[in-house]
Amino acid sequence: MARKRFAGEPVKKVKRGTFTRLINHILEHKIRLIFIAISMIGATFVNVGSSLFLKIAIDNYITPMLLQDKNNVDFGPFKTAVTYFGIMLVIGVLCTLAYRLLMVKLSNGILRDIREQMYEKMQKLPLKFFDTNKAGDIMSRYTNDLDTLRQVVSESLPQTIRGSLTFITIFASMLMLSINLFIVVIIMVLLMIAFTKWSGSRSLKLYRKTQAAIGGLNGYVEEMVLGAKEVKVYCYEQRNIDAFGVKNIEWANAVVKADLLSNILFPFMNSLGNILYVFIAFAGGAMALSGITNYTLAGPTVLTIGTITSFMTFTKTFSSLIGELSSQLPYLMQSLSGAERIFDLIDTSPEIDEGHYWLEKVGKNSWQWNNGEKTVPLVGNIVLNDVNFSYVENKPVLKHINVYADKGQKVALVGATGAGKTTITNLINRFYEIDDGTITYDGINVIDIKKKDLRESLAIVLQDVNLFTGTIMENIRYGKLDATDEECIAAAKLVYADSFIEMLPDGYNTIIKGDSGGLSQGQKQLISIARAAVADPPCLILDEATSSIDTRTEKLVQKGMDSIMQGRTVFIIAHRLSTIRDADVIMVMKNGEIIERGTHESLLEKKGHYYELYTGKVEID
Repeated sequence: MARKRFAGEPVKKVKRGTFTRLINHILEHKIRLIFIAISMIGATFVNVGSSLFLKIAIDNYITPMLLQDKNNVDFGPFKTAVTYFGIMLVIGVLCTLAYRLLMVKLSNGILRDIREQMYEKMQKLPLKFFDTNKAGDIMSRYTNDLDTLRQVVSESLPQTIRGSLTFITIFASMLMLSINLFIVVIIMVLLMIAFTKWSGSRSLKLYRKTQAAIGGLNGYVEEMVLGAKEVKVYCYEQRNIDAFGVKNIEWANAVVKADLLSNILFPFMNSLGNILYVFIAFAGGAMALSGITNYTLAGPTVLTIGTITSFMTFTKTFSSLIGELSSQLPYLMQSLSGAERIFDLIDTSPEIDEGHYWLEKVGKNSWQWNNGEKTVPLVGNIVLNDVNFSYVENKPVLKHINVYADKGQKVALVGATGAGKTTITNLINRFYEIDDGTITYDGINVIDIKKKDLRESLAIVLQDVNLFTGTIMENIRYGKLDATDEECIAAAKLVYADSFIEMLPDGYNTIIKGDSGGLSQGQKQLISIARAAVADPPCLILDEATSSIDTRTEKLVQKGMDSIMQGRTVFIIAHRLSTIRDADVIMVMKNGEIIERGTHESLLEKKGHYYELYTGKVEID
């Protein structure tokens, strides 16, 4: 019995917090961080030293000079102090410039690493992930979510760290100047912190909703862009506009609620800071005039004008810092909600591959399975034995499926949409894992075959063809990346694609875009078949490959498919029953079960479900 897998599902519990993981990404750049820390500390000390210079200038230079004879004032010491202060300010500017430039490089490096990690992980995810997530929502993680992350790494986080350093330095400087006045400050600061904590917890919830809303909006736009033709054909424009308006309003409402809280935060903090500034001026003046002893970390002292002036400057900077840190909080919350979506993708379980058989070439057109101990010739015998499968637990899609396909046999699967035809081929490829039963390939359980090697032995031609931006030659070579130009041309000739390719402006070097503009559906399908032909696999899956092209083009495509089906095990899924008349066995599916099987002639004689489908009494919907 096969083991139940849950690949493609997000990990329910994240071992490390989102913020901690983000910090760990930053800490990977240790050398650059050391220089950033040195520059940031230097800039912080210069900033705090500016306020302390006021006390020194007033108490040690200006006040003594006011007591000197006006005709014999010595400005020399004061000029020297100002010169040193000027040099200190220049150093501060250089430190600020250095850490900002380094932060730009650091943030871009971090985002590059995360983006690469996301993309590398995405290549390892099972088909289930892409079936259950809209392409627009996935793209939103690469664009919108990464952009919010860039903002916090390059701007919000550095400002928060520098602000925190300044906060701590000013905190210590205030205690050195006046514990009396510091007690007044701390009462107001506690009120500010309480409000910041309250708003922060609510901001995170609101910004999570905004990130999810923009992901859904992007997903809807991407879906409508891909379906633009259908929108026009069915005059769906107004309903499309209305549906977009609803989703846009949902996003706007989420943003308004989140931004409203963040916009209230900064003015509130700024007002509290102004009140504190006035209160310190009043309290400091009252203490100085009343002769109250001023206590500092160094001991009791007199509260001087320089001390009050410096303390007021510190108070203004202190409250501004709290306001600045509070203003960064919404961006930090928004970034964390985006980071959660990014890490959710990175944490998604990859495809499980415990296979130990690999594909080995032993001749020009001969392959074998090898596990290091024994070898098995690659023939193309595929057997599904009592297979059950469900996409969602307790909702079976396939029930007790038994299929026996020998080398060179054509096995056709017919039935209504949702009967389970494509699901069978997806299980052979191990895009999904079965609930129970077994699938064997040349007598080997497919679970024991490495997925990469399993899929290399199979080729699929789908109804919806995906051609990539590049030349036609490159698109054919996707079937076999090391194929020569001669092999690609031979494959195109084999499936009768060469005739129209040679008529193109640059032949095989004609560049096409991802949307394959300028090529008909039949031409795209022939390129897809040529791609399968150059792969030259022992097993071929044709999933309704001719259902979306006209009858005339179908004959050419069918001719091309007939060329590559020779000697191969072929699974054919078809809506047009005329295309499978020569199949070795036809399996009729209904509600996840095989209800009839046999040749075209034998099934017609039974006059069962297949007979009704073929004669048109029942339509394949």
